[in-house]
Amino acid sequence: MNERVLIIIPVRLGSKRLKHKNILPICNIPMFAYVAHEAMKSKYFPKIYVSTESRKIQELCKKYKINFINRPKYLAGDNIEKQEVIIHAFKKLKVKYKPTIVVSLQVNTPEFNHKDLDKGITFFKKKLYPKSPIKELISVGKDNIQNAAFRIMTPSTVCKKTLSTKIGIIFTNYLDIHNEKEYKKVKLIIEKKN
Repeated sequence: MNERVLIIIPVRLGSKRLKHKNILPICNIPMFAYVAHEAMKSKYFPKIYVSTESRKIQELCKKYKINFINRPKYLAGDNIEKQEVIIHAFKKLKVKYKPTIVVSLQVNTPEFNHKDLDKGITFFKKKLYPKSPIKELISVGKDNIQNAAFRIMTPSTVCKKTLSTKIGIIFTNYLDIHNEKEYKKVKLIIEKKN
């Protein structure tokens, strides 16, 4: 495996619909740490970075041994697109790590499983337009709607300003958390498995 995988996890403290959503506990640790620790199990040995504007989250990153990058306040507002955060972190980290694959990993899908990510990366490498420098793979739910759990991209794709034409999908059975009812439901599902 010659891939150098960089995973960027956007984690801000603010959330309109569910207060402090990203640090709510899943199996007794903050949701973002739970997701990051699951990603650490990947056979691709990814470099994982949380992008955050919050000192509180940075302290939690230290506690749970997760790398982080400081996100400027202007990238922490309600109307900021997640991809802008990914671009910022990628530009800061690409010189150091020279990734061949970049993954945007979402916190509010804590059912995320590293085996699905590994399956997605393998498909991305070997079957999804193997020679193309610009391509991406997105996770999609059983309802055929993007669940945004993860998005796998080539470095050339990360900063593109146009729509991708070489896109693949991977089906995952995850629920996104946006409100308290969804949080309680997903938390219960995960706790039953563990």
